[in-house]
Amino acid sequence: MALFHFNPAPFPQEPPLCRLCERPSKRFITLRSNRKGNAGRPYYKCQPCGEFLCFADHRGNNPDNPPCYCGVSSKRQLAGRETGVPRGVHYVCRLGVCTFYQPHIGGSGKQVTVDDDDLVHCMIKLRIL
Repeated sequence: MALFHFNPAPFPQEPPLCRLCERPSKRFITLRSNRKGNAGRPYYKCQPCGEFLCFADHRGNNPDNPPCYCGVSSKRQLAGRETGVPRGVHYVCRLGVCTFYQPHIGGSGKQVTVDDDDLVHCMIKLRIL
């Protein structure tokens, strides 16, 4: 029996309109040198205003994630690295069309954080983050 088995919610197949300037976004691929765990990931970004909209992959797209303002399930992500600060787990709009953001709160009542790089890589491989 698989530990984590679900059919991931879909990511946007077409470039979403920018939530700030309402112009079409463009698909890009993160550089292989990206050290935040996102190397080679496709994403959508608005070129005119520079707004990052969303990653265009299944990572973190669990249909049981909290719904965003659009009414669809959100995407679970991990905050980028900052020296000496644990990386916070949070949810954002998986379609890149609304400003939804919600920290993942654990049993302690605080935001769940991950500061072990090996654990982060395992969670990425499992598409949890």
